[in-house]
Amino acid sequence: MDAMDATVECDGAGNAADLDAWLASNGGASATDACSGVTWSNDFDALSADCGATGAATVTFTATDDCGNATSTTATFTIEDTTAPAVWTRWTRRLNATAPATAADLDAWLASNGGATATDACSGVTWSNDFDALSDDCGATGAATVTFTATDDCGNATSTTATFTIEDTTAPAVVDAMDATVECDGAGNAADLDAWLASNGGATATDACSGVTWSNDFDALSADCGATGAATVTFTATDDCGNATSTTATFTIEDTTAPAVMDAMDATVECDGAGNGTDLDAWLASNGGATATDACSGVTWSNDFDALSDDCGATGAATVTFTATDDCGNATSTTATFTIEDTTAPAVSEAMDATVECDGAGNAADLDAWLASNGGASATDACSGVTWSNDFDALSDDCGATGAATVTFTATDDCGNATSTTATFTIEDTTAPACRTRWTRRLNATALATQPTSTLGSPATAARSATDACSGVTWSNDFVDWKMHVVQPARH
Repeated sequence: MDAMDATVECDGAGNAADLDAWLASNGGASATDACSGVTWSNDFDALSADCGATGAATVTFTATDDCGNATSTTATFTIEDTTAPAVWTRWTRRLNATAPATAADLDAWLASNGGATATDACSGVTWSNDFDALSDDCGATGAATVTFTATDDCGNATSTTATFTIEDTTAPAVVDAMDATVECDGAGNAADLDAWLASNGGATATDACSGVTWSNDFDALSADCGATGAATVTFTATDDCGNATSTTATFTIEDTTAPAVMDAMDATVECDGAGNGTDLDAWLASNGGATATDACSGVTWSNDFDALSDDCGATGAATVTFTATDDCGNATSTTATFTIEDTTAPAVSEAMDATVECDGAGNAADLDAWLASNGGASATDACSGVTWSNDFDALSDDCGATGAATVTFTATDDCGNATSTTATFTIEDTTAPACRTRWTRRLNATALATQPTSTLGSPATAARSATDACSGVTWSNDFVDWKMHVVQPARH
């Protein structure tokens, strides 16, 4: 019975037991001989060297009887490898982009066959993979699903699949935003705010995997004093994969600048005798003429006026501090003085001359009355009362008890302003002496020739007395010649 081919699975060690058993069984052949027993032999030399530990040998088995008669049969012993390598440890590797992942990481993973291992009973294993490229995901991330194939020397292959992934789970690294404080410009400081927001409050961000996009939650500034305000803003840096880091800072518009003030001006008004209320009120209402501007808000004026000083007459003064305060409480002050002065002399109606008839005693009552009435002058002053004075010294020494005095009357107000008027007081004598007992003496013409003139009598005997209120009396007569004054005797 012919030998039979035998095929065994490669055991990597030459399959010696299988070969020996096949040879020993004469490849499964059997022989019978009618005359004697049979002796088997074969021509096996060695297995061929095929892939891995495979091989084959075609063996001729010969059955020989005792008389030397022989019959042969041929069969082939084959070691084949139909078993693919055994593969273990298939896994997926994830690398965070902050590692950062590099080509070396991918190369190492591919070189390690994704961490897979393979064994083959018959031969060594050759690895291959179908990696082409990483997918283009967010930032520098990506992935590739790779099939690794372990192929033995006989072409049997086993494949395993794994994914290499570059992921980004790390948020950007941020240098914090900084608070910003600017001086109020009265218009919302838009340029300053826009610049601060555009610079992300001075924050910076870096990300290993991608660029960074900034956003913020600014809505509006708070409405504080004037045009000031503040906003607390959260700035967020987001990478291309959606990882985000936030930082918060505050933008503040403050007003630390006091209003700019054009100084108040002193005011001086002429006294009206009633406190110059209208002038004072107008000056205070105009803040002494001061003006104020403020870049950030309106201005409110106040002053510390209390009362005018009590000076001469109805004059007085007050030094007033005017204060301009903005809506944020910053204040600037300016000081000026309101003065009521009296530079106007009293208004005077002129004094009048006075002439009186001499009373021989200096006319004191008339003089005193005239002086006391200020020579009939009168005076008014808008700011105060008036005090009269005069420069009377004495009457001139004229005839008898007559005389005159030119007097200057001066009206002076409480502030020392003065007006003068001049008039003359005159004592005159226009009254002749009063004479009593005037008589005429008659003499006979016959006696005249012998009558001495001394016997004609003196004026005292001719008019016994004369009086004058103003002065003494001096007598005189107009006698010229007796002849001229002879009185003829009357005829009877």
